[in-house]
Amino acid sequence: MRLSQQQKDAIEYSGSPALVVAGAGAGKTRTLTAKIVQLVSKGYDPERILAITFTNKSANEMKGRLVHMAGLPLNRFPWVRTFHSACFRILKDHCSRLGYSSPLQIYAEYQQQKTVKEIISRLNFDKKYVPAVLAHISYAKNSGNPMAYFDRKPRVSHIRLSDVFDTYQKELRSRNALDFDDILLLTRNLLRDHKDLKKQYQRLFQFVLVDEYQDTNDLQEELTGLLLHDGNLFCVGDDWQAIYGFRGSNVNNFLSFAEKYHGAKIFRLEQNYRSADEIVQVANDLIGYNDDKMEKRCFSEKRGGVVDLHDFYDEREEARWVAGKIQALRDTGIAYDKMAVLYRTKFCSLSFEQAFRSAGLPYRMIGSKGFFERKEVLDINCYLTAAAFPKDDVAFERIVNVPKRGIGPAMLKKIGQVRSEDMGLQDATRKVLSEKILTPKVYSSLSQVLQCLDDIKDQKPDAAMHEVLSRFKYFDYLKQYSKADSMDYTSRVENIEQLIYSASQKETIVDYLEEAALVKEDKEDESEKSFGVNLSTVHASKGLEYLVVFVVACEEELFPHWKSKDSDTGLQEERRLMYVAVSRAERYLFLSCANFRKGQYNQRSRFLDEIAESLGL
Repeated sequence: MRLSQQQKDAIEYSGSPALVVAGAGAGKTRTLTAKIVQLVSKGYDPERILAITFTNKSANEMKGRLVHMAGLPLNRFPWVRTFHSACFRILKDHCSRLGYSSPLQIYAEYQQQKTVKEIISRLNFDKKYVPAVLAHISYAKNSGNPMAYFDRKPRVSHIRLSDVFDTYQKELRSRNALDFDDILLLTRNLLRDHKDLKKQYQRLFQFVLVDEYQDTNDLQEELTGLLLHDGNLFCVGDDWQAIYGFRGSNVNNFLSFAEKYHGAKIFRLEQNYRSADEIVQVANDLIGYNDDKMEKRCFSEKRGGVVDLHDFYDEREEARWVAGKIQALRDTGIAYDKMAVLYRTKFCSLSFEQAFRSAGLPYRMIGSKGFFERKEVLDINCYLTAAAFPKDDVAFERIVNVPKRGIGPAMLKKIGQVRSEDMGLQDATRKVLSEKILTPKVYSSLSQVLQCLDDIKDQKPDAAMHEVLSRFKYFDYLKQYSKADSMDYTSRVENIEQLIYSASQKETIVDYLEEAALVKEDKEDESEKSFGVNLSTVHASKGLEYLVVFVVACEEELFPHWKSKDSDTGLQEERRLMYVAVSRAERYLFLSCANFRKGQYNQRSRFLDEIAESLGL
């Protein structure tokens, strides 16, 4: 592997915690991977190296590189994981210390929403508040101190968040379940409150490495400290690309690294291997307006970059111009999928979708629904969940009438009336069947569902899926659901085929469901197999690169967003977000604004003015 002198200096250093401050396109993941290889070559046990990434995709890519570079099999790197995956491995081994039993169930997003919706309905509040309440429960858990968070933010509308939180946690606990955010919080509690476990894992991990360190939240930072032994810590990241403050990330963990870790060494990777220098210098000058940052001066040896600014009358004129420019660039030989249109807020995509359809330009949306949130995937997974976790009412409610078999809300309410305090809906259904008080049709339908769940619970997950699909003629149901849209049906069938393949890699349903729940960290786009110009929010574009980038809708109130303009901290994060957008471009960068958007007058973004100054315009 070819490395720059800056990369070599960082990799070869030892003796105290090290932070690698890496500019965009500077090869930070390559540096982290090379550090692991260097540790193994020096005698460190690869099975005792904890390397944290922020997505499962990144973890798998890093493992692949390590296998190639270190010449060791994949199973020698068991602790190259995300924070959630590493913590869940620890948690499930010691969950009895917290009063749980094995196997633990991780609630998926769908199950969380359904549970909180029922709690809010019981409290006689509108279900429209569910997303906001769930978001605050997540923020509270990731703060590391939920009750202190609720002291600062006690309500959403008239709903007392602590009341919903207490009821929600009680319901999770009664089902031996936890949600995605509990994985970190409970692991922190384990390591903090059980000194023997903390020492056990500190002895296990000879070295801790963290990728994308600027995106850690306070809970993840605390966990890093609890697992650290003898200062053997190596972190990489770029504070200039810290754009997740809105969901709890704290860039100050990065900025205060040298103060927190005694004798810490800071390294800088400043050469950009992605973008032309003209684009890199614009990005440098833009971020220069931020006060809170680590200083570095990025550069590129590539030349010939184009940076253009454009003002338009309205969003339709802007979108038509972008469509025309894309076609002109395509005529020079640049492929559609090497081009991207980036915007701060999702609604901005509409005018571009319309213009592209009108011009006959192929396009794809990045960052749509995650794979495991799609209807057909949820349906099949809920059958397996109901089989493995009989107390999961949310999963059972979803599948009891899918495909339709005449068991509606009224029947479920009737069944619910017979259950005792800790009895799940599935057990209540068994009780009702034993009492033979149902009509023959409903009795037969419910018996078939329960028989199927009993039959599949000990099967391998892919076999269980095949059983559900054939027994209930699910593909026939799906064809009706898709109506006359054959492409929609084909896409859904392909999703199920992918699901079965994924399930076939696991031996048990519980193992498969664990992995599916942990994949929440990766938001796959809806059109991975499609081809065309990429339409994406700036947040969803992080980590990607394109030959041509259009950053559109650069107006005050939009970019920077109106919610972020009231505080210096918020404004600096918006500027970092613009830095991320600019640094996605390799060769061509076009930035634009419109005087009128949605019929309203908008002032040009201050960020365009700052870039114009950099260009001497």
